Amino acid sequence: MRFSLTVSSMLVGIISRLAGTHIKISAEKIPTQSVLFVANHFTRFETFLLPYILYHKYGIASRSLADDTVFVGILGRFLRWVGTISNKNKARDCIIVEDLLKGSANWIIYPEGYMVKNKRITFHDGEFCMHSPEYEGPVHTGAAVIALRTRLAQLRAKILGHAEGKRFCTSMGLDLEHFDPNLKVCIVPVSITYYPIRSGKNRFLVWLDSVLHQRNTRIFEEMEIEFNLLLGSQIDIHFGQPIDVDPYMHDFRTKGNVLENNTEADRLINTQRKILTNTMMKAVYTNIQINFDHIFILSLVTMPTLKVCPSYLRTLIYKNARSLRKMQGYRLHSEISREMFRLIINEKYAPFISAIDLAVKQHILYRDSDGEYLFDKSLLEKEYPFHQVRVKNTLNVILREIKWQTEIVKMAEKNSQYSEQELKEDNFNHLKEKEWTDYTMEYMHYFNHPPQKDEKGAPVILYDHRYERGIVFSHGYLAAPREIETLAQYLFAHGINVYVPRLRGHGTDPEALRHVTMHDWETDFERAVTAMKQLCSRVFIGGFSTGGLLALIYASKYEAQGVIVINSALKLHDLRVSYVVPTLSLFNEMITYLHAKGIMEWIDNTATEQPEINYLRHPLASVSQLEKVMRKASKILYNIKYPVLVIQGDEDPVVKRKSARLIYDTITSKEKKLLILPRKDHAVLADERHQEIFDAILSFIEEYSEEK
Repeated sequence: MRFSLTVSSMLVGIISRLAGTHIKISAEKIPTQSVLFVANHFTRFETFLLPYILYHKYGIASRSLADDTVFVGILGRFLRWVGTISNKNKARDCIIVEDLLKGSANWIIYPEGYMVKNKRITFHDGEFCMHSPEYEGPVHTGAAVIALRTRLAQLRAKILGHAEGKRFCTSMGLDLEHFDPNLKVCIVPVSITYYPIRSGKNRFLVWLDSVLHQRNTRIFEEMEIEFNLLLGSQIDIHFGQPIDVDPYMHDFRTKGNVLENNTEADRLINTQRKILTNTMMKAVYTNIQINFDHIFILSLVTMPTLKVCPSYLRTLIYKNARSLRKMQGYRLHSEISREMFRLIINEKYAPFISAIDLAVKQHILYRDSDGEYLFDKSLLEKEYPFHQVRVKNTLNVILREIKWQTEIVKMAEKNSQYSEQELKEDNFNHLKEKEWTDYTMEYMHYFNHPPQKDEKGAPVILYDHRYERGIVFSHGYLAAPREIETLAQYLFAHGINVYVPRLRGHGTDPEALRHVTMHDWETDFERAVTAMKQLCSRVFIGGFSTGGLLALIYASKYEAQGVIVINSALKLHDLRVSYVVPTLSLFNEMITYLHAKGIMEWIDNTATEQPEINYLRHPLASVSQLEKVMRKASKILYNIKYPVLVIQGDEDPVVKRKSARLIYDTITSKEKKLLILPRKDHAVLADERHQEIFDAILSFIEEYSEEK
């Protein structure tokens, strides 16, 4: 059996690579012997996949049941060779129990009885039920019966003696010379999730047909669909917490003659099998990984109207994802488990576009004359033939995976009662609180107490619901939000909402800069703009020094009313950043790996113009991240088409004057202004002539505040 599993593992590995399938595995704890694995069932591929995973990753030999229709030709012979048996085999239960009693092989069973394609799962009156044209009723209890009978045989042998255990086995149709009564059978629930489920052209089936010669058969038609679904998909397999069968054997132990009386034993098994089945199926279904498609279709069906505004749907999905993260006991795809605020700011957010395209392709959504979508709920609920539903009505299949979980459905229904404006206000508060939480955690790491609201690193957020205009303006490298506070107060006094985010690693301790990247700073800036766009119809962006570069990078990807950059560094006077830093950073990493002391680990900054705000030293690694920001900003200037104001001090000791000219000349916007001012300091927002700059910024905002 080990040899056949080795060969089949190689074949499954090859098929997975050819199909472009990515398999992710997680497990609580997997016993090695006498385990009955119970799993949900979606594709025939699982018949091969689970034994492969168990053997390849955990060294566990297992056998499985398979639908009788797949036992044809070469495929059937291969399945028999690896130990798979047909679900029509009359001796199947005896074979399974015998393997479990001997500890010779573990078993995989699919209690649903057949693949989840067009069936609906419900939990009603304490029982999991399936609803489909093929079957209407409770989930099959055969796996539970096998587990109970196996454990009963073990208990009889252990309590009444090995001979009595053998006699009981004979009564079950088993002929066992010996078995180990000390083995303890348990059940391990297995939850399998596919994401995304999309149909597509297949590059493997031509070769497969040349081997199997099954093109005109029903099995080949289903395999064609399944391989299309597998193409490029992610398969999440989770082995849950083992279920001990002993608690369901309590009456067998305590009621006098049960162990000796087959009739009484059968009666108790009949009672306990439903209870055990519900326990294991709840573990299976609850641990299905919830992904973006689940939230998409759940949000769509709970929307209060059949007219679908994409911006509202994205906002509702974001709210549902946030609510789901607060709920306990659910496994979430990484797309859901992380902060996905870009969904509400990016009209081309890839998972959303993919789900919309699928809904349009299957005619669940269609465009109206206003460019919005209409939701045809009747088509979503339309029944299709068993072997076609995964391709014809994919979103309904996805919905049925999650709809039985009433807690999640109630959450989505509650959120759907909010208007888009209410959801946006909630988003604003959430993103604002998220930034403060991140700041607090970083601050406490270095100071062991939470920050005050007036700390130099605290984000500056000035908001009045009466103002329709807003600006997100970032501080520079080594500085903190307080650097922008005077400008923020000035703009707010002129009817403009202001959000000054904190770039991670700043405003706490210089050591924090060791642990952040340019991508963290981009995320901080994007999150602030997303928050401001929730409440303001016209949002400008900008920044001082490095903050200005982040604004330019943002404007190359997303919409902005206008962009303001002040002393933003594409060219520096300090050659260490532009030329030496990348080399030193790589060298530092190398010698750190060799456990040697790095060179030039810290750079002195005691000569800063703002010692009360800026760090007085900074790590080399973070300067390397600054260089990456500069490099990226220089490459994206051609993509900026929004109005831009560039302000530069002519004798800036940090940023070369030609940096401003380079930005101005390279951006493709037709509406751009360049203001070169006589200044000898870098921190021009803090000198005595800052009012000229403040007025220029306000004038720019006033000029370009009209809706584009």
